[in-house]
Amino acid sequence: MSAAMISALPTASPRVKTCHIGTRPLRSLTRSVPSTSQDKPHGLPAHQKCGCKRHKVLTHAQGHSGASTKVLKETAALDQLIDLFLGARSQQELAKLVADNILSLDQKFWLRLATRSDTATSEEDKQKIGSLASTIMTMANAVVKQTEGQLSQSASTLQSILIAAADENGEWHLPLTAKQSASMQQALDRHLGPGDEALLSTAFSYMRKAADDKQDGMISLLQKMLQLYAAKALYRAGSPPSPVDEVISAGEEQWEQVIKHLLESEITTENGFLEDLQKRMESTVLGQSSGSYTQRVQVSSHATSCLLLLA
Repeated sequence: MSAAMISALPTASPRVKTCHIGTRPLRSLTRSVPSTSQDKPHGLPAHQKCGCKRHKVLTHAQGHSGASTKVLKETAALDQLIDLFLGARSQQELAKLVADNILSLDQKFWLRLATRSDTATSEEDKQKIGSLASTIMTMANAVVKQTEGQLSQSASTLQSILIAAADENGEWHLPLTAKQSASMQQALDRHLGPGDEALLSTAFSYMRKAADDKQDGMISLLQKMLQLYAAKALYRAGSPPSPVDEVISAGEEQWEQVIKHLLESEITTENGFLEDLQKRMESTVLGQSSGSYTQRVQVSSHATSCLLLLA
């Protein structure tokens, strides 16, 4: 596998989700159901013909009811988000809320905001919502522009980390040797910092592209990089290191062997290891932004250790 393959992979670009509103109109439910013998075929009981049509009407009505419930829930969620923005006590707080909810600012959000403005009961409320819309739009554009810059930088960073594990000919041979893994770890250590989330986002984007192109070797290489990242982020320095840290600091291909050694040497027990692992996982979940790539990678590393122990 050649390092030149990296150039074919995409640079992740942020985008605000858009959802098109519009539902296909249901058949009219106000159509009367025939109930007289004049409306039925000769020889067919009236209740049989009417029951058939009644069943169709009820099916349409139930589908319409389910769709209405979904729309009501979506509207309630959008109103809650709009009220959250309206309740911001400062521009700084509003900017943070916009950044945290950037993916929720889709077409449905803007249409609901326009509806809230149109149905405002006072001119003051209408102006307040109009001003909020302008401010959110400006802030959202700034967030997207900033994210684009971060992702462009992170793509270059990720390529440098991957190339660090290539041989002198720019080729990767999997699994990586200990020396190549160490080179990748050193490159990763140089770049760990506030931009972790953008770096991980780019790595997942590369993996999706590699999966589409059936580049299994590239996927394995990226997974190795993510495992090294998780090990570095999760490791808790101590003397001697805890059993969980011994597993985390080893290469993923060695985890099963290390866990087996820890148990056979009675350094730890299954219950003791799982308890320590559970505490570390809880700390990870609480210490990271919910749904972030940082949290996802670290929790995945914990889960793999747990599955190997229980296998």
